[in-house]
Amino acid sequence: MKRALTLLIPVLTACTDGVKDDTGTTQEPVANPLVVVTEVEGPDAALQYLHVLADWPEGGELDYGRAVELGEFPYVRAEHGAVFVYRPEDSTLEKFLVDEDLTIRSDVKISFAGQGITGWTAEPIYVSETQAFLVDEGTAQIIEWNPQRMEIVTSTPVDASLLTRDGLPLQFQQGVASNGRAFTAVNWRDWGTFEYYEAAVMGIFDVADPASLTLVEHPACTSSVALNPFIDEEGYAYLVGDGGLGFDVMASPNRATLPQCVVRIAPGEDTFDPDFFVDIQAATGSPGFYTAHPMPDRHLLVNIWSPDVDITTVADPENPYWYWDYPPYFEYAIVDLEAGTSIPVPDLPRAAVQFSVTLRVDGESYVQLYREDGGADLYHVATDATVTKVLVSGAAADVQYLGRL
Repeated sequence: MKRALTLLIPVLTACTDGVKDDTGTTQEPVANPLVVVTEVEGPDAALQYLHVLADWPEGGELDYGRAVELGEFPYVRAEHGAVFVYRPEDSTLEKFLVDEDLTIRSDVKISFAGQGITGWTAEPIYVSETQAFLVDEGTAQIIEWNPQRMEIVTSTPVDASLLTRDGLPLQFQQGVASNGRAFTAVNWRDWGTFEYYEAAVMGIFDVADPASLTLVEHPACTSSVALNPFIDEEGYAYLVGDGGLGFDVMASPNRATLPQCVVRIAPGEDTFDPDFFVDIQAATGSPGFYTAHPMPDRHLLVNIWSPDVDITTVADPENPYWYWDYPPYFEYAIVDLEAGTSIPVPDLPRAAVQFSVTLRVDGESYVQLYREDGGADLYHVATDATVTKVLVSGAAADVQYLGRL
């Protein structure tokens, strides 16, 4: 992402005699530890740290003395009793195991450099304990690897006809797998010229045959650029047309003509559900949203431009980059994807958007609000808009990933 995973899962889940802490008290092994990755921004680098905890800390603060430094900008996933850390800067993937006292230790590291992987274009998709993929538009290949044995299995080329559309380069996003299929968001764009192909496109392939990759297009939904597909409790695969985190619909000189929306593919189907389409702008009364996070029971947490703020009084028609200067006019709303309606989240105040990655664990959604010292407070948001603070990051620090072993 060569030693097989053999002892970790029994250690974490089985009944044992436990271990003794510093006071001599016997501590039972922790089942399903919480995995938290934080980032601390310093003068020269933004370093990420891996924390493994029994559960949310009572005081809301993390102990960096037990954390492991991961470097800059890794992709982290807790899967099947291990933590996998993919580092795009050198195309390596490291597996970490966790002992019964929650000590983190490195197990095996493998490199994808021999397959030509460089830079930030490769995206991991985890399928099972023994199967995962690295989908890379940069080298036009889908690499299968075995997370248990930490070995590269095979590489499948991406059809060359898919790599460009209207002269624009292909981009994959991180994906998900369900019921024997992998799903990834697909778009074609050039950020330098503000050109893009406007349609929401889902890439789908059979995990037993990556060469089966096909692209399914929804022509009524704007492009899905920065958000991952997600799977609901019944196995539907959802795609969010975010329009470049709202830039296309609110700031781009090449303004989107289609709405930001949500579409889905039913289990076993190869086309979008014709009876399902959620227009997010219509549901929220907002000119657009920055990011969206899946919630339980077919709800979506969206960070919308406040409907009370006239965007034309803020936008700079001569400089579209105003959008990336953190205008403090975004607020949270929860969209009911079945009803196509929304409710506000009044206990999360209006703020600038500084984070787009979905934070989700135990099927629940979490968001961050940033303080003046650059640190962030992490909140759990329920589908009824109830908000609970669960974590306080230090100055210049925030959370980058949540998961469980």
